[in-house]
Amino acid sequence: MKVMKGTIMRGKSLNQNHGELKDEKIVRLLKDITAAVPAQYIYLHRHFFADKAAQEMLIMVSFKHVRILNELTPVLNIVFNGHMELSYRIFHVHEVEQALLEGSLFFHYAVAAQNCLFSKSGRYLNGGAPQLIADQVSAAYRYGIDKANKFLSGATFYFKQQNFEYCAFMLHQVFDLMYRAIEILVMGKDKKTHRIKIHQLYIKPYVKPLAELFSHSEEEDGLLHLLDEAYLAVRYENNYQIGETELVRLFEKVDLLYVLAEQVYQGMMNSHFDRQVIKFL
Repeated sequence: MKVMKGTIMRGKSLNQNHGELKDEKIVRLLKDITAAVPAQYIYLHRHFFADKAAQEMLIMVSFKHVRILNELTPVLNIVFNGHMELSYRIFHVHEVEQALLEGSLFFHYAVAAQNCLFSKSGRYLNGGAPQLIADQVSAAYRYGIDKANKFLSGATFYFKQQNFEYCAFMLHQVFDLMYRAIEILVMGKDKKTHRIKIHQLYIKPYVKPLAELFSHSEEEDGLLHLLDEAYLAVRYENNYQIGETELVRLFEKVDLLYVLAEQVYQGMMNSHFDRQVIKFL
């Protein structure tokens, strides 16, 4: 892909009220980013819930300029080299706008006007009405959990039938759906993968306990491998075997996953309500 050059930054494109623009290193970084990719917006935020020490930049581009976001990763990795204190993620503008319409807590706070560093148009994204978000977030989260519950019922059924391969597949779907529900809640966007191992890496900076649901021991790595292979096994009918002992352990992991997910959900909602109370004091 030929990387498109971004618009040269002008004063009106920068949010001069953002304190970080007093840092020359940040200003140089913004210039490098906008020279390398056709950024429409650049936001800098600290997550309002997750125990995340480093700040994160959110870079947003138009779909008409860049169709596949992963194509920008190599050049942005070069741009961010030497900025270990910062992480970044890249989105299409329409993804963020849609998430805001659907009541994303993550984006509601991350793209608040005061977090905007750069806006090509000089305008800010609309963060939505906070009084409507709680209901939207709750409905979306519960919808994801309900889908996971149906697969968990299927896993229980196949376990009782001694159909261990299909049981493992159903459990894999439970893990996949649960991780996605939490990722959307906490990170604004889920990871497009069916590998639970990748979900763990993706969510690690935000919810460390979910990244450590399977520890890095040889035994746990083997269990995680069996779980990930179950998805391919049923779909492509390759040679796959899993025993009752491993399935019992996976059911135990599912129980813990549900507990952790509910803790994260309640923590997110409590943080949101606390901020709304403080705002109106």
